[in-house]
Amino acid sequence: MVSFRGKAILGLFAVMLVASLSIVGCGKAEKGVAQKETVKKETTPTQAVSTGEVQEQKTEEKKELPTPSIVPITEERTFYDFEKADLDGWEVPAWSEGKTDYVAKKIQLSTQYASKGNSSMEIVTDFPGGNWTAALVEIQQYLDISNYRVVRADIYLPKDAPLGLKAKLILTVGENWKFVEMSSSVPLIPGEWATITANIEPGSYDWKRIVPDEEFARDVRKIAIRIESNRQPKYSGNIYIDNVRCGK
Repeated sequence: MVSFRGKAILGLFAVMLVASLSIVGCGKAEKGVAQKETVKKETTPTQAVSTGEVQEQKTEEKKELPTPSIVPITEERTFYDFEKADLDGWEVPAWSEGKTDYVAKKIQLSTQYASKGNSSMEIVTDFPGGNWTAALVEIQQYLDISNYRVVRADIYLPKDAPLGLKAKLILTVGENWKFVEMSSSVPLIPGEWATITANIEPGSYDWKRIVPDEEFARDVRKIAIRIESNRQPKYSGNIYIDNVRCGK
């Protein structure tokens, strides 16, 4: 039989064994927690770098967007001054003939008005009023005007014409013959010359549904000028165009 003293020794040994196992278990748990923390520390910096790279790329993209120059135009080249014996190829386009909303009847040289020199192009028009109508003239010619910043033209409306007529420039560009018109029209004041100006630099917002890039003005195939009546103005008479030019 085991004595009382023996039982006490066995009990003490059992307590020490349980305590030892508990310490070992706690050590394993703490080691596991430490490993998890290490993984977190290794993952977080990688994610931060990736986010930074994306933000940097977005910043670079914003910087790359071109903006037109605000420096004043100091040099101009006149392409069509109508000082010769003919119209240099300007015409009322055949596609507009017979259409009720296009009202340019014919064009001819005139010495009655000129913004520069002695003559201009005269457009014979008949705006009936009541509906949107326009008088359009154009020239088809391949031009590279990418060295310039703006396209301009002068338009004169006689004193007896009504208020409300407006004008805009239109370009046909590229191999696909893309028709590009100004985003807004310029009001014509009776008895005064008005200058229409459209910026052709990359990043310009002077054109409807398109922002020019570096290639926009390298392959211009047509230049057109359109005088518009937005229902109200009724006018049967002549309008004069002169000094179609580019500036930089």
